[in-house]
Amino acid sequence: MNNTMRIIKIGQMIVLVLWLVLGLCPLTFGQEGEAMIRIQKKNYRLLIRKQPFAFAFQDVQGKQIADFHEISGLNAGWTGKELRPAPRLIQVITHNDTLFSAWLSTDEDLKLKVDFKLGPDLLNLKVQAPQKTDAGYSIEARTAGFGPAYGLGDHGGYGQSTNVFGYSNDNFMNTTDGSRFISSFAIFPRQGFAQVVFEKASKRVGINSKENKLGANKVQDINIYYFFGMPQHIYASYAKVRTREGYPEFKPKYDFFDVGYEAFGSLGWNTAQVTVEKDLRAYLQRGYPLKWAVVGSGFWKGDRKSPTEGSTNSFGIWDDTYQEGRKDDLANPRYPDVPAFKKFFRDQGINLILGIRVNFKASTARGGFNEPLNDGVYTEEGTRKAYFVKDQQQQPKLFSAVFPKGNVYILDGYNPAAAQWFYEGAKKWEAMGWKEDTMMKDGRLVMDDAKANKANEILMKNGYYVMVRNSAYSVPGEILRIEDTQYGHGQDRPLINVLNFAASAAPNTYPDIVGGKYHVLPLKEDVKRYFVRNALFAAVCPAMSLGLGPWHLENPGYEQAVKRAADWHHEFAPYIYSAALESYYSGYPVTMTPLPIAYPADSATYELANKTRRQYSWMLGPSLLACPAYGEDYATALSRDVYLPAGKWMDYESAEVFSGSRTLKNYAFPDSKIPVFIGGKAVLVKASGKTFEATVYPLSSSNSSYTFHYPDGISSSEIRNANLNWDKPGLVVRDAKSRKVIKAVYTKKFKSYTFPIVPGHDYVLRNK
Repeated sequence: MNNTMRIIKIGQMIVLVLWLVLGLCPLTFGQEGEAMIRIQKKNYRLLIRKQPFAFAFQDVQGKQIADFHEISGLNAGWTGKELRPAPRLIQVITHNDTLFSAWLSTDEDLKLKVDFKLGPDLLNLKVQAPQKTDAGYSIEARTAGFGPAYGLGDHGGYGQSTNVFGYSNDNFMNTTDGSRFISSFAIFPRQGFAQVVFEKASKRVGINSKENKLGANKVQDINIYYFFGMPQHIYASYAKVRTREGYPEFKPKYDFFDVGYEAFGSLGWNTAQVTVEKDLRAYLQRGYPLKWAVVGSGFWKGDRKSPTEGSTNSFGIWDDTYQEGRKDDLANPRYPDVPAFKKFFRDQGINLILGIRVNFKASTARGGFNEPLNDGVYTEEGTRKAYFVKDQQQQPKLFSAVFPKGNVYILDGYNPAAAQWFYEGAKKWEAMGWKEDTMMKDGRLVMDDAKANKANEILMKNGYYVMVRNSAYSVPGEILRIEDTQYGHGQDRPLINVLNFAASAAPNTYPDIVGGKYHVLPLKEDVKRYFVRNALFAAVCPAMSLGLGPWHLENPGYEQAVKRAADWHHEFAPYIYSAALESYYSGYPVTMTPLPIAYPADSATYELANKTRRQYSWMLGPSLLACPAYGEDYATALSRDVYLPAGKWMDYESAEVFSGSRTLKNYAFPDSKIPVFIGGKAVLVKASGKTFEATVYPLSSSNSSYTFHYPDGISSSEIRNANLNWDKPGLVVRDAKSRKVIKAVYTKKFKSYTFPIVPGHDYVLRNK
């Protein structure tokens, strides 16, 4: 080796040592002749290989998170053409500890500008194809593949497992009625990593052994975020990013987390004032604790068999007067005394929730069935004021939906005047809230996964309850409902669906109406088993509703099991709502936490929730492990293998205590048993009349702290377990504010202490 080469080698070694020891220079050298850029941040390290261009991530200790893609870190191409790798780094524009910017090129000379914007715990990658074209480009960024991963919204709900590793979709968007909550967010708990690409329409997502990629189609650029750290850290960062990117969350209100009712489960499309009230009276007479009720259809004018009937957007035009010529064999009118109908709900303390959509009937001249008598002036008014999504000729663009029939228009929610007009129309129904239920036949035609976000947002901003069904990234409402469930459809999908909603940062999940829809009486025995086990599953989800009356089970034991499930959910609605508020404040999915996210270092949790093992379980708030024996084996399953993570866990019914990091084989879950274990923070709060009481169990570590958020959405109490010895009698509960001792009831079976709590006061449990 000559002196020149020796000097170069020594210089390279000096640079490497300085970077490693002092962090002075982000440029180091890898293999001979290969330039490698490393930028160190608080929670991760970015590695950029110049030739061929690729990027990778490591943790701060240098452990691999995502390795380099074997070909290139970018793929791109003009729309309609094959994507080509972009391996050539032409020019570095900027290189410092917060920004790496460069020009790349594909082998077809398509030039791309890449910007890595680096924060302490997240990285924003933007890739732009600056040459303008009407058709746009397909662009994707990629590393080597790795897993496991969880999330992807509705797209993560139809596989064999909650683990979406193996997933690939180059047209990731709202395409059918079964994919309505669209989110490309996925979290990789083993690696302490998460990712998302923001794009309204067609995205490219691949999480598999071949590659880990995110991108979009028919675009000029892509906007990707990578997150690093523990799940709590990641979700907090993602919440801020979502808001910044135009997908805010809203503080939820209480009642949707209590027990509800949906007329569709009992009456289908054919609701009427007399039948809805009869159904609800039957529930109330049997002591079911209903706080909300959805009437999703049929409250508008017109023959139910005619495409000219009204719709949810016939704002305020109730079916309250007789109409000639109707042939639907239903009451005429269906809602003859609307003031009395609304009063009935108020008197019973039940929130009236009506269906609403963002699709409006097109005019008859354009293939729609708009009928001014049934629909009012809204189609004409929205057209005249340009409140609908437009086509290239600046006319309202035509779409097709499940309902209403014929061509429809879509509200342009990005127009503030249009959103306000929609809100003013919705007010005319005089309901307490809304079940948003736009059912597109092909969402690809809309090319906007967030088509309902702005409409839902303005309803939330004005104090309404909102059940969301269509949205992108965030959930502008209290609860998120999965696609309809019913007997005869796969019963593993609902569990996988809600768990991946939660992993996607949408934890206020609603698994649809207990017992599903379209029942034929009398019920078959298999349907009855489905109904009962479905109720036990719904009870341990954040939101629960009933439809067909459980008395139709014609089996006292079965109805008792459903009633007990509903009563339990009602009893712990304050605890569940508190978790929902904590989710809102923190971004972390407290209301429903999949076990791989709650225990990211425990690899035993990664493959539990699948259609083979059916060990579907999650943390329901910080103190309950939910593990319903439900799935496609609903008719026969009365036990489950239950994996208990690290810690102490107590059977909610028997008070038997188990040490965690173990599996309970064939653990019994009969119809009479609520499928939960107490653990974690080990504090539960429930309503006792108009007051609240907390119960602390002997399971958490000393000095653990639990914050309870009251149903007013404002007040809170901290409950701290500062005791050192549960076996020593005479523990004391003290009001931290007044320093007074609070009378607590000791329950020998559970070794627990129960005491009243009031807003604004904190409590400490300690030895005398």
